[in-house]
Amino acid sequence: VVYHDGNDPVKVVATLNGDNVPEEFSGDDIQRDEDGTSFFLIDEPRMYRVVELPEYNGLELKLHSNSDRFSVFAFTFGSYIEGP
Repeated sequence: VVYHDGNDPVKVVATLNGDNVPEEFSGDDIQRDEDGTSFFLIDEPRMYRVVELPEYNGLELKLHSNSDRFSVFAFTFGSYIEGP
């Protein structure tokens, strides 16, 4: 759950193992800048879908923003043999 306080959306850059989130692993909320940077916009308090991986692994997800107008309260992870 991510909380947003303000009128303008907050841009959060997402990386996976230090690189842009690959298209095939991008969650529904991931967008791309012209240079390929993967990001999502926080515009309301809700769960944001950032990555969707086909199987459990040890990748490192990092979220970066220059804004102090949001806080991360929880991460939700799931691992399914046959998918969600």
